[in-house]
Amino acid sequence: MTGTDAIANTAKDFLVTSKNEWETCLDPGNKPEYYLSIVIVTRMDDYAGNQHHRFQNFIDSAYLLAEHSEQKIELLIVEWNPPTESRRIIDSFRFRRSNYLNHRIITISEKIHQMLPNRGNAPLHEFEGKNVGIRFARGEYVVCTNQDDIWSHNFINAIKSRAFEKDTIYLQHQDRHNIHDNLPPTIVNLAPFPTDDILYNACRLRDQDWGNYQIPGPITIKPEDYLHYCDQAGDFTMAHRDTWKTVRGYREAGGVAWMDIEFIITAVGTFDMKLVYSEESFACHQEHKNEWESHPDRMTNNQGISASEILGKKAKYVNEEGKWALYHLDIWEEGLECVEFRGGLAY
Repeated sequence: MTGTDAIANTAKDFLVTSKNEWETCLDPGNKPEYYLSIVIVTRMDDYAGNQHHRFQNFIDSAYLLAEHSEQKIELLIVEWNPPTESRRIIDSFRFRRSNYLNHRIITISEKIHQMLPNRGNAPLHEFEGKNVGIRFARGEYVVCTNQDDIWSHNFINAIKSRAFEKDTIYLQHQDRHNIHDNLPPTIVNLAPFPTDDILYNACRLRDQDWGNYQIPGPITIKPEDYLHYCDQAGDFTMAHRDTWKTVRGYREAGGVAWMDIEFIITAVGTFDMKLVYSEESFACHQEHKNEWESHPDRMTNNQGISASEILGKKAKYVNEEGKWALYHLDIWEEGLECVEFRGGLAY
């Protein structure tokens, strides 16, 4: 299915495509087609409750980012191991058409899910899924984020200003997600079905000099302060697509937590990438109950891994070449699916 076709029925059956269509849908291209690819990983299991309205806000926020920045963007959703008792993502949400926005959904089958390492019988692998998005992304820059986030005016302006550079990892200040009362500005609680104006201004944060956003300079992180900069990086880590691939994405160990932090210190310590940390937040997190903390058995075992040794080039933890982002699997035979569409209603 390509973006030029009308979708008569968004139920699962339409996802069956020829191999040629499938390869076209997955093709990242030799040169970037968009300025930005937004990559998330999710499944329709009502994560943390009220998933539908938070995820719809995220999708609408991507639309508003494209419309206000006027830069070519793709929203790349990796639907991981979809529950058989739930509708699929494309059959559950509103996707609006913009001249600046394209959508792709890559679906990871249960069969593929069962082939990979898995701590605590987790139904979804965030970092493995983000790596799949990185592998197939068509954007010059790729931001890995989560379904509960919405974009700030800072980020809209930074994209509009095309303010980012290669060989650099970009992070942001993000308040911790275990704050549920007296919410700070980067944690928001939106009612279902907000208008565009409410959603757009929910993460306004400050006034903008539109088209002239200034990114701060690189920083140096040390073993004693890396957590200050890297904590909550799962909500926002951005780099040029070649930079992601040089580092080979997040290390894949089948667990949750830690790998977003390890990726950053590996990029800096092992691969000498620059690190930029913005005190001005690029995204706001939609408040919800803390789900992942209730499953400690699913957390990545980082015992014995020393940030000091990674930053000092005494140890490195990197995916083996050709054995990350499903490169080592026959993803056609194992049931990976892909659909691409512009959005809107056909008539």
